[in-house]
Amino acid sequence: MKNPKYSIIIATKNEEEAIAKVLCSIPEEISKQSEIIVVDSSNDYTPIIAEKLGAKVIKERRSGKGRAMKRGVKESKGKILIFLDGDGTDPPEFIPKLLKKLKNSNLVLGCRSMKTFKEDDYKMREIFRIYGIFIKSAFLATGFRASDPLAGFRAIRRTDWDKLKLKSNDFRIETEMDLKALKEGFVVKEIAIPHFKRGGGLRKSKLATNPKMWLKILDTIIKFVKDKKLKRKVNNLKNKLKTNKRILEIYHKKNK
Repeated sequence: MKNPKYSIIIATKNEEEAIAKVLCSIPEEISKQSEIIVVDSSNDYTPIIAEKLGAKVIKERRSGKGRAMKRGVKESKGKILIFLDGDGTDPPEFIPKLLKKLKNSNLVLGCRSMKTFKEDDYKMREIFRIYGIFIKSAFLATGFRASDPLAGFRAIRRTDWDKLKLKSNDFRIETEMDLKALKEGFVVKEIAIPHFKRGGGLRKSKLATNPKMWLKILDTIIKFVKDKKLKRKVNNLKNKLKTNKRILEIYHKKNK
């Protein structure tokens, strides 16, 4: 497609169990106006499946979600960027809702935990409930309000993406995007999405199964926050997470 309206960018690493479902779930009215770019660092059949289903596959030898997202944007042409996780947890069927909200905002997130859906997976709901105690609270302290601040499912105009000048190469790119959007005074909105199971199981998600990754997120927030009171507040949340062994033990038990 020479002049796509949308660029749907999907970062993948060994998602052969889920990528077909993700690509085939993109609404036809959206796919007709889109280029679909899969930035892949897999050693399984993910890129082969994606290519056979019509996606433009870009091989990225270096790992890191942030690096993949930035590479996807660099290779894309659309005026509106839509980011999807390739693990099946983001419902492409909700893209039209995302785009509707974008008409009156700069950034839209597809957030879990806003309400209950019949499709919800109980285990995934529990994970986001516990995760929200620390992560959501830390973002709220900065003034960034979203039910799921680390949502990988998001839409933004290319012009606004360019303003953010994102640097992160790893999973912290959503944190950086949120905080820089806040600094730029962006209007940020959200839509509610279900808690779907992750393709390949939760064992493949470091962020979902390892609260130590949350500490890195909190460190990133502390780095961006300038106000000393806010720094202390977020640092207190970090210390609670480090010292509350009971929560960590329950969390690990749920995700064995």
